[in-house]
Amino acid sequence: MNKIKSFFTSFIKKDATKTVVTSLWCALLGLILGFIILLIINARDAAFGMTSVLGNYLIFSSHSDRLNYFGQALAKTAPLIAMSLSILVCYKAGLFNLGGSGQYSIAVIIITLLGVGANMPWWFVLIIAMIGAAIWSMISGALKAFFNVNEVISGIMLNWIALYLTNGILSSNTSIWDSAHSESYRISSGSNSFIPSIGLEHVFAGNQIVGLGMILILVVVAIIYILFKKSTVGYELKATGFNPDAAKYAGINYVKNVLIATAISGALAGLAAVLNLQNGFTSWRLSSVTPEIGFQGISAAFLGGLHPIGIIFSSYFIIHISEGGSMITDLGFAPEVASIMTSVIIYLSGFTAFMKEMIRKNEIKDELNRLNREKEKKS
Repeated sequence: MNKIKSFFTSFIKKDATKTVVTSLWCALLGLILGFIILLIINARDAAFGMTSVLGNYLIFSSHSDRLNYFGQALAKTAPLIAMSLSILVCYKAGLFNLGGSGQYSIAVIIITLLGVGANMPWWFVLIIAMIGAAIWSMISGALKAFFNVNEVISGIMLNWIALYLTNGILSSNTSIWDSAHSESYRISSGSNSFIPSIGLEHVFAGNQIVGLGMILILVVVAIIYILFKKSTVGYELKATGFNPDAAKYAGINYVKNVLIATAISGALAGLAAVLNLQNGFTSWRLSSVTPEIGFQGISAAFLGGLHPIGIIFSSYFIIHISEGGSMITDLGFAPEVASIMTSVIIYLSGFTAFMKEMIRKNEIKDELNRLNREKEKKS
């Protein structure tokens, strides 16, 4: 019995366990608040609306529709995983990447020009898009490393520059721009630039957007995990993030690591654009706001406990809720209600680190109380 109790206690105290518990708690609290909003708007249909958000379309639909919905959710999850990893890499190096939307936008320019306009091979478009986004991200890195410019401020400013560059460059090219719908043409499944489906569309009821990109993102997750767990580069990045002054004193090149972190981060944000556009799922629409995926990536990264494996599940959870939330419009709820619900969950996910710290403080407090009780018994 004591062994079981000891095992359970040590299990609870593990950082990974705390991360899972706090993430689940934030998600649950978000769902509860979302249900309250539904009750206020329409109490009669609130319960069924909530089941729609949780995914009753995966239960009551036909088998082929369920596979199609599931495949679409997985395909939408892949870009969010890439963007979340982008946030994670910078965070580990002591930086905060709020420029993901801009890096994504720069990749969109390259993908559309090379993919839609020139019909280049998919792997070539992927590589160039990631390199372009990495170079754009390194502008913030260079400003931080050489001039100590806050990367949050430079990242936000670069987001807007990239947004209007994308709008201007794409909309002025009639060969790639559909002026009737104010969006770029999509990369079709027959194009050289389309990411191969490698037969996965047969698994998901003919859903063409499910393909090699899903395998690719899992490989990238494994690479990022190994980078920070096993490699010297990853160790130096974490050391730089943990204490820049101590890292410099230990001989770690601060400038080099900031540039490396922002380059990798930008490349991952570019990969998010690749996984969204090169499977034909979406295109660039003329917009006055920066792509929301850059900010969704922050939420998924923190909800996943800033761990590559956790990010897979947190990203899918956010996409799953978004997909389910879009279904409640059939019950008479305004489309904005789904956005409010997902926004609440995303907002609360930012508190996972805070809640972990609260748990840690309570553990310290309990341990001190225990030691005081033992001290009193001895005296």
